[in-house]
Amino acid sequence: MLDAKYRILELLKSEGSDFLSGEFICQQLQVSRTAIWKNIKALRRDGYQIEARPRAGYRLVSAPDSLLPTEWQPGLASQLIGRQARYFKATGSTNDVAKELARQGAAEGTVVVAEEQTTGRGRLGRVWQSPAQAGLYFSVILYPMVSPMEVTQVTLLAAVAVVRALARELGVTARVKWPNDVYLNGCKICGILAEMAAEADRVKYLVVGIGVNVNQGQEDFAALGSTASSLKLQVGYRVNRAAILRAILEELDQLYALWQTEGFASLRSLWKDVALWLGYSVLVSGGQRNWQGTMEDIDESGALVLRMPDGTIKKFYSGEVSLRLKTQQV
Repeated sequence: MLDAKYRILELLKSEGSDFLSGEFICQQLQVSRTAIWKNIKALRRDGYQIEARPRAGYRLVSAPDSLLPTEWQPGLASQLIGRQARYFKATGSTNDVAKELARQGAAEGTVVVAEEQTTGRGRLGRVWQSPAQAGLYFSVILYPMVSPMEVTQVTLLAAVAVVRALARELGVTARVKWPNDVYLNGCKICGILAEMAAEADRVKYLVVGIGVNVNQGQEDFAALGSTASSLKLQVGYRVNRAAILRAILEELDQLYALWQTEGFASLRSLWKDVALWLGYSVLVSGGQRNWQGTMEDIDESGALVLRMPDGTIKKFYSGEVSLRLKTQQV
C-alpha cells in the first residue's frame, strides 16, 4: 500500500498535463489540504517538478530519473513479481535487505530496489560497483518448491529474462555467459547473484539479485577492466531505468511461472538460444585448477557440459568456477 505522497503522485500522473484540484485530491485520499501541501513539498524534494496554481490545483511538470515504485509499477504486466516493493535511496545490499524480509515472511515476488548500494557484491565475493542513480540494483524474493540443487536454474532463467527485456526495450541482442553474466557487444553489462536459505531437501527462501549497468559513463569503469560497460555506452543515449526494470520484472515473472509449471526443459532451450560461446573453446577455472575444452551444452539441471580434448565429458555446477573464452581474458 503506497503512502499519501505516492498516491498523490499517481493521481497527478493520471491527469497528464492537466491540473488536478486540491479538493479532488482531498476527497480521493481523505486527507486535509495541509497534508496535501506537505506531501507536494516532499515530492518536490524527491525531484518532481509540480506546478501549483490558485483555483486550478496541481500539475505534474516533470519527473526525476527515479526507481520509485510509482515510476515502474503502474502498467506492470506481471502476476507475481513486482506487485509489492520496497524502495531505498541507498542501502548496503538489496540482497541483504531482501533476505531479512524473507526471514520475516515477506510476500513472494516482493522486489527490493535501491538507487545506490554501498556494499554491492557479485558472485565469488566480487565487489559490484553501484553508483547512485546510474544503474539498476534490485532483488526479488521467491519461495520455489524445489531442492537446493535446482536453484542454479533460477539464475539461468533470470539471465534470459534480462536478455529478453533488453531486446524488447532497446532492440539489442545481448548474450548470457554461463551461468550469470549478461554481455552486450562483448562487454559485461549485468550480473546476477542468487542466495538462499535451505534445508537438506527444500529451499526455505531464494533471493535473486540483479545488477544492470545502465547510464554509467566510461570513467565509471576505469578501474574495472575493458569488459565492463553500460547500456548507455553501448546504445549511445541515456536509457530510462524504470522502463528497463519494468521489462525485466515482466520477463522474469513469465519465465518463473513457466519454470514452476513445466520445469527446466523449456528454459534450457531458451537459454541456449542466447548463450555466449556455445560451441567455442573455453577455459573453466576453479580453485587452483583449470580445464580446457569445448563448451558443448548445459544439461537438464543447468550444469555446464564441457567436452575435453580426449572426447570425454566433464560437468560443472556454477559453484566456485568461472568461465572465459580460451583466447580472451574476461
